[in-house]
Amino acid sequence: MFMTIEQPETPEAQGPLPRIPRLGAAASGLVSLLLVGGLFIIPFFGLLIAPLSALPVLHFLSSGAPGYRAWGPMVALLLVASGAGASGIALPLLSAYLLLVVLPAATVEAWARWRWSEGRWIAVATLIGVVVCLAATAMAARPQTPMEAVSGWLRAASEDAGELYAAWGLAEGEVALALDAAERVASWVLPSLPVAYLIAALFWLRPRLALLGLGVDVGAFEDYRNDEWLAAVFAAAGIGTLILGGTGRWVAVNLLIAVLILYFVQGLAIIRAHLARWFGRGWLVRWGVVLLSLQGPLPLLVAALGVADNFHPLRPKADDDDDGGTQ
Repeated sequence: MFMTIEQPETPEAQGPLPRIPRLGAAASGLVSLLLVGGLFIIPFFGLLIAPLSALPVLHFLSSGAPGYRAWGPMVALLLVASGAGASGIALPLLSAYLLLVVLPAATVEAWARWRWSEGRWIAVATLIGVVVCLAATAMAARPQTPMEAVSGWLRAASEDAGELYAAWGLAEGEVALALDAAERVASWVLPSLPVAYLIAALFWLRPRLALLGLGVDVGAFEDYRNDEWLAAVFAAAGIGTLILGGTGRWVAVNLLIAVLILYFVQGLAIIRAHLARWFGRGWLVRWGVVLLSLQGPLPLLVAALGVADNFHPLRPKADDDDDGGTQ
Protein backbone atom coordinates (compact mmCIF):
# COMPACT_ATOMS: atom_id res chain seq x y z
CA MET A 1 0.00 0.00 0.00
CA PHE A 2 2.67 2.47 1.04
CA MET A 3 5.22 2.36 -1.77
CA THR A 4 8.66 3.85 -1.26
CA ILE A 5 9.36 6.62 -3.76
CA GLU A 6 12.85 6.10 -5.11
CA GLN A 7 14.89 9.26 -5.65
CA PRO A 8 18.43 9.51 -7.06
CA GLU A 9 20.96 10.71 -4.50
CA THR A 10 22.98 13.00 -6.76
CA PRO A 11 21.41 16.43 -7.43
CA GLU A 12 22.44 16.38 -11.10
CA ALA A 13 20.59 13.08 -11.60
CA GLN A 14 17.34 14.38 -10.16
CA GLY A 15 14.66 15.63 -12.47
CA PRO A 16 11.85 18.00 -11.54
CA LEU A 17 9.40 16.60 -9.00
CA PRO A 18 6.02 15.63 -10.47
CA ARG A 19 3.25 18.16 -10.04
CA ILE A 20 0.40 16.82 -7.96
CA PRO A 21 -3.07 18.31 -8.55
CA ARG A 22 -4.07 20.45 -5.59
CA LEU A 23 -7.61 20.24 -4.24
CA GLY A 24 -9.51 23.18 -2.79
CA ALA A 25 -10.08 23.70 0.91
CA ALA A 26 -13.46 21.97 1.14
CA ALA A 27 -12.43 19.05 -1.08
CA SER A 28 -9.17 18.54 0.85
CA GLY A 29 -11.00 18.41 4.17
CA LEU A 30 -13.72 16.10 2.85
CA VAL A 31 -11.26 13.63 1.27
CA SER A 32 -9.24 13.55 4.48
CA LEU A 33 -12.40 12.83 6.49
CA LEU A 34 -13.38 9.98 4.17
CA LEU A 35 -9.92 8.42 4.47
CA VAL A 36 -10.04 8.62 8.28
CA GLY A 37 -13.42 6.92 8.12
CA GLY A 38 -11.64 3.87 6.71
CA LEU A 39 -10.56 3.08 10.28
CA PHE A 40 -14.17 2.35 11.20
CA ILE A 41 -15.46 0.96 7.89
CA ILE A 42 -12.71 -1.31 6.55
CA PRO A 43 -11.36 -3.90 9.03
CA PHE A 44 -7.56 -4.02 9.30
CA PHE A 45 -6.93 -2.32 5.95
CA GLY A 46 -8.38 0.86 7.43
CA LEU A 47 -5.20 1.07 9.54
CA LEU A 48 -3.18 1.23 6.33
CA ILE A 49 -5.48 3.70 4.60
CA ALA A 50 -5.98 6.21 7.44
CA PRO A 51 -2.42 7.72 7.39
CA LEU A 52 -3.18 8.88 3.82
CA SER A 53 -5.80 11.22 5.29
CA ALA A 54 -3.27 13.94 6.13
CA LEU A 55 -1.95 14.18 2.55
CA PRO A 56 -4.79 16.29 1.01
CA VAL A 57 -4.65 18.84 3.86
CA LEU A 58 -0.83 18.97 3.83
CA HIS A 59 -0.86 19.50 0.07
CA PHE A 60 -3.41 22.27 0.52
CA LEU A 61 -1.03 23.84 3.05
CA SER A 62 1.71 24.02 0.40
CA SER A 63 -0.33 26.66 -1.44
CA GLY A 64 0.34 29.05 1.46
CA ALA A 65 -3.25 29.00 2.74
CA PRO A 66 -3.82 28.25 6.47
CA GLY A 67 -4.67 24.64 7.20
CA TYR A 68 -7.76 25.41 9.29
CA ARG A 69 -9.58 26.35 6.09
CA ALA A 70 -9.44 22.66 5.10
CA TRP A 71 -9.82 20.83 8.40
CA GLY A 72 -11.85 23.43 10.33
CA PRO A 73 -15.20 22.78 8.59
CA MET A 74 -14.79 19.02 9.07
CA VAL A 75 -14.17 19.45 12.81
CA ALA A 76 -17.21 21.73 13.05
CA LEU A 77 -19.33 19.21 11.13
CA LEU A 78 -18.36 16.38 13.48
CA LEU A 79 -19.03 18.54 16.54
CA VAL A 80 -22.50 19.38 15.23
CA ALA A 81 -23.16 15.72 14.46
CA SER A 82 -22.12 14.68 17.96
CA GLY A 83 -24.47 17.24 19.48
CA ALA A 84 -27.32 16.15 17.21
CA GLY A 85 -27.50 12.62 18.57
CA ALA A 86 -24.85 10.91 16.43
CA SER A 87 -22.13 11.00 19.09
CA GLY A 88 -21.67 7.23 18.92
CA ILE A 89 -19.84 7.54 15.59
CA ALA A 90 -19.09 11.28 15.45
CA LEU A 91 -16.93 11.42 18.59
CA PRO A 92 -14.65 8.47 17.69
CA LEU A 93 -14.35 9.85 14.15
CA LEU A 94 -13.56 13.31 15.53
CA SER A 95 -10.86 11.86 17.82
CA ALA A 96 -9.23 10.00 14.92
CA TYR A 97 -9.49 13.06 12.67
CA LEU A 98 -7.83 15.29 15.27
CA LEU A 99 -5.03 12.78 15.77
CA LEU A 100 -4.30 11.88 12.14
CA VAL A 101 -5.14 15.07 10.24
CA VAL A 102 -5.40 18.16 12.43
CA LEU A 103 -2.36 17.41 14.61
CA PRO A 104 0.07 16.62 11.74
CA ALA A 105 -1.18 19.58 9.66
CA ALA A 106 -0.98 22.09 12.52
CA THR A 107 2.48 20.96 13.62
CA VAL A 108 3.86 20.92 10.05
CA GLU A 109 2.55 24.47 9.67
CA ALA A 110 4.38 25.46 12.87
CA TRP A 111 7.51 23.63 11.66
CA ALA A 112 7.57 25.60 8.41
CA ARG A 113 6.86 28.91 10.15
CA TRP A 114 9.33 28.63 13.04
CA ARG A 115 12.02 26.56 11.27
CA TRP A 116 12.02 23.67 13.71
CA SER A 117 14.20 20.63 13.27
CA GLU A 118 12.39 17.50 12.15
CA GLY A 119 13.15 15.95 15.55
CA ARG A 120 11.34 18.82 17.25
CA TRP A 121 8.35 18.44 14.94
CA ILE A 122 8.04 14.72 15.72
CA ALA A 123 8.48 15.32 19.47
CA VAL A 124 5.94 18.15 19.67
CA ALA A 125 3.34 16.25 17.61
CA THR A 126 3.87 13.09 19.69
CA LEU A 127 3.60 14.81 23.07
CA ILE A 128 0.45 16.66 22.01
CA GLY A 129 -0.92 13.30 20.84
CA VAL A 130 -0.15 11.80 24.25
CA VAL A 131 -2.02 14.63 25.98
CA VAL A 132 -5.01 14.23 23.64
CA CYS A 133 -5.20 10.45 24.15
CA LEU A 134 -4.83 10.71 27.93
CA ALA A 135 -7.44 13.46 28.15
CA ALA A 136 -9.91 11.53 25.97
CA THR A 137 -9.46 8.36 28.04
CA ALA A 138 -9.83 10.25 31.33
CA MET A 139 -13.01 12.00 30.13
CA ALA A 140 -14.54 8.73 28.94
CA ALA A 141 -13.65 7.08 32.26
CA ARG A 142 -15.30 9.63 34.57
CA PRO A 143 -16.15 9.26 37.44
CA GLN A 144 -13.83 6.23 37.68
CA THR A 145 -10.08 6.39 37.44
CA PRO A 146 -8.75 5.65 33.93
CA MET A 147 -7.23 2.33 35.05
CA GLU A 148 -10.51 1.12 36.61
CA ALA A 149 -12.55 2.17 33.59
CA VAL A 150 -10.19 0.55 31.07
CA SER A 151 -10.19 -2.67 33.12
CA GLY A 152 -13.99 -2.69 33.00
CA TRP A 153 -14.06 -2.12 29.25
CA LEU A 154 -11.54 -4.90 28.67
CA ARG A 155 -13.36 -7.25 31.06
CA ALA A 156 -16.59 -6.79 29.13
CA ALA A 157 -14.79 -7.36 25.83
CA SER A 158 -12.92 -10.41 27.17
CA GLU A 159 -16.19 -12.15 28.10
CA ASP A 160 -17.25 -12.18 24.47
CA ALA A 161 -13.73 -13.13 23.38
CA GLY A 162 -13.63 -15.99 25.91
CA GLU A 163 -16.84 -17.46 24.48
CA LEU A 164 -15.40 -17.19 20.96
CA TYR A 165 -12.14 -18.89 21.92
CA ALA A 166 -14.06 -21.65 23.72
CA ALA A 167 -16.06 -22.23 20.55
CA TRP A 168 -12.76 -22.70 18.73
CA GLY A 169 -11.82 -25.46 21.18
CA LEU A 170 -9.19 -23.54 23.17
CA ALA A 171 -8.81 -24.30 26.89
CA GLU A 172 -11.05 -21.95 28.80
CA GLY A 173 -8.72 -21.66 31.81
CA GLU A 174 -5.68 -20.75 29.71
CA VAL A 175 -7.67 -18.16 27.77
CA ALA A 176 -8.93 -16.62 31.03
CA LEU A 177 -5.38 -16.37 32.41
CA ALA A 178 -4.11 -14.76 29.21
CA LEU A 179 -6.97 -12.25 29.15
CA ASP A 180 -6.40 -11.38 32.83
CA ALA A 181 -2.71 -10.71 32.17
CA ALA A 182 -3.56 -8.58 29.13
CA GLU A 183 -6.13 -6.65 31.19
CA ARG A 184 -3.60 -5.77 33.91
CA VAL A 185 -1.12 -4.42 31.38
CA ALA A 186 -3.60 -2.73 29.05
CA SER A 187 -5.34 -0.88 31.89
CA TRP A 188 -2.12 1.13 32.25
CA VAL A 189 -0.85 1.41 28.67
CA LEU A 190 -3.97 1.50 26.44
CA PRO A 191 -3.56 5.21 25.47
CA SER A 192 -0.06 4.39 24.17
CA LEU A 193 -1.52 2.29 21.33
CA PRO A 194 -2.99 5.23 19.35
CA VAL A 195 0.15 7.24 20.17
CA ALA A 196 2.33 4.50 18.65
CA TYR A 197 0.06 4.54 15.58
CA LEU A 198 0.42 8.32 15.37
CA ILE A 199 4.23 8.06 15.50
CA ALA A 200 4.19 5.48 12.69
CA ALA A 201 1.98 7.81 10.62
CA LEU A 202 4.29 10.79 11.24
CA PHE A 203 7.36 8.87 10.12
CA TRP A 204 5.47 7.67 7.05
CA LEU A 205 4.53 11.27 6.23
CA ARG A 206 8.02 12.65 6.94
CA PRO A 207 9.79 11.73 3.66
CA ARG A 208 6.75 12.74 1.60
CA LEU A 209 6.50 16.33 2.79
CA ALA A 210 8.95 17.62 0.16
CA LEU A 211 6.93 15.94 -2.63
CA LEU A 212 3.88 17.86 -1.41
CA GLY A 213 5.73 21.16 -1.83
CA LEU A 214 6.05 22.07 1.84
CA GLY A 215 9.01 24.25 2.83
CA VAL A 216 10.49 22.00 5.53
CA ASP A 217 13.94 20.41 5.71
CA VAL A 218 13.81 16.62 5.88
CA GLY A 219 17.10 14.70 5.96
CA ALA A 220 17.95 11.05 5.40
CA PHE A 221 16.49 8.66 7.95
CA GLU A 222 19.94 7.58 9.20
CA ASP A 223 20.59 11.22 10.21
CA TYR A 224 17.38 11.45 12.27
CA ARG A 225 17.90 12.70 15.82
CA ASN A 226 15.32 13.56 18.48
CA ASP A 227 15.27 17.04 19.93
CA GLU A 228 17.63 17.51 22.88
CA TRP A 229 14.91 18.48 25.36
CA LEU A 230 13.25 15.08 24.90
CA ALA A 231 15.86 13.73 27.34
CA ALA A 232 14.35 15.94 30.06
CA VAL A 233 10.88 14.53 29.31
CA PHE A 234 12.35 11.01 29.45
CA ALA A 235 13.90 11.69 32.87
CA ALA A 236 10.73 13.31 34.27
CA ALA A 237 8.49 10.48 33.01
CA GLY A 238 10.87 7.84 34.38
CA ILE A 239 10.99 9.45 37.82
CA GLY A 240 7.21 9.89 37.81
CA THR A 241 6.73 6.22 36.96
CA LEU A 242 8.83 5.24 39.98
CA ILE A 243 7.56 7.64 42.65
CA LEU A 244 3.97 8.49 41.71
CA GLY A 245 0.85 6.40 42.19
CA GLY A 246 -2.65 6.20 40.75
CA THR A 247 -3.55 8.48 37.86
CA GLY A 248 -0.25 10.38 38.11
CA ARG A 249 1.67 7.18 37.52
CA TRP A 250 -0.67 6.28 34.66
CA VAL A 251 0.18 9.58 32.95
CA ALA A 252 3.92 9.09 33.55
CA VAL A 253 3.89 5.50 32.23
CA ASN A 254 2.21 6.45 28.95
CA LEU A 255 4.48 9.46 28.52
CA LEU A 256 7.52 7.26 29.12
CA ILE A 257 6.36 4.72 26.53
CA ALA A 258 5.90 7.46 23.91
CA VAL A 259 9.39 8.84 24.56
CA LEU A 260 10.90 5.34 24.43
CA ILE A 261 9.26 4.77 21.03
CA LEU A 262 10.91 7.96 19.74
CA TYR A 263 14.29 6.84 21.07
CA PHE A 264 13.68 3.41 19.52
CA VAL A 265 13.32 5.13 16.14
CA GLN A 266 16.54 7.06 16.76
CA GLY A 267 18.24 3.75 17.58
CA LEU A 268 16.97 2.33 14.28
CA ALA A 269 18.49 5.35 12.50
CA ILE A 270 21.86 4.65 14.15
CA ILE A 271 21.77 0.98 13.13
CA ARG A 272 20.77 1.85 9.57
CA ALA A 273 23.56 4.45 9.34
CA HIS A 274 26.10 1.69 10.04
CA LEU A 275 24.48 -0.97 7.87
CA ALA A 276 24.12 1.44 4.93
CA ARG A 277 27.90 1.50 4.59
CA TRP A 278 27.93 -2.20 3.63
CA PHE A 279 24.44 -3.15 2.52
CA GLY A 280 23.04 0.07 1.05
CA ARG A 281 19.76 1.79 1.88
CA GLY A 282 17.25 -0.38 0.05
CA TRP A 283 13.94 -1.69 1.35
CA LEU A 284 15.51 -4.97 2.51
CA VAL A 285 17.83 -3.09 4.88
CA ARG A 286 14.99 -0.91 6.19
CA TRP A 287 12.48 -3.65 6.90
CA GLY A 288 15.08 -6.21 7.95
CA VAL A 289 16.40 -3.87 10.66
CA VAL A 290 12.90 -3.03 11.89
CA LEU A 291 11.72 -6.65 12.06
CA LEU A 292 14.86 -7.84 13.82
CA SER A 293 14.77 -4.96 16.30
CA LEU A 294 11.21 -5.83 17.37
CA GLN A 295 12.22 -9.27 18.67
CA GLY A 296 12.40 -10.08 22.40
CA PRO A 297 14.30 -7.58 24.54
CA LEU A 298 15.81 -5.80 21.51
CA PRO A 299 13.35 -2.84 21.49
CA LEU A 300 14.68 -1.64 24.86
CA LEU A 301 18.28 -2.11 23.71
CA VAL A 302 17.62 -0.18 20.51
CA ALA A 303 15.92 2.60 22.51
CA ALA A 304 18.97 2.66 24.80
CA LEU A 305 21.11 3.31 21.72
CA GLY A 306 18.93 6.31 20.93
CA VAL A 307 19.27 7.66 24.47
CA ALA A 308 23.06 7.16 24.47
CA ASP A 309 23.34 8.97 21.13
CA ASN A 310 22.30 12.17 22.91
CA PHE A 311 25.45 12.07 25.01
CA HIS A 312 27.95 10.50 22.60
CA PRO A 313 27.54 10.30 18.79
CA LEU A 314 27.13 6.68 17.74
CA ARG A 315 26.80 7.14 14.00
CA PRO A 316 29.78 6.56 11.67
CA LYS A 317 31.99 9.56 11.04
CA ALA A 318 31.61 11.41 7.77
CA ASP A 319 35.09 10.42 6.52
CA ASP A 320 34.33 6.73 7.20
CA ASP A 321 30.91 6.72 5.58
CA ASP A 322 30.36 4.71 2.44
CA ASP A 323 27.85 5.78 -0.20
CA GLY A 324 26.47 2.30 -0.80
CA GLY A 325 22.90 1.80 -1.93
CA THR A 326 20.13 4.18 -2.81
CA GLN A 327 16.94 5.15 -1.13
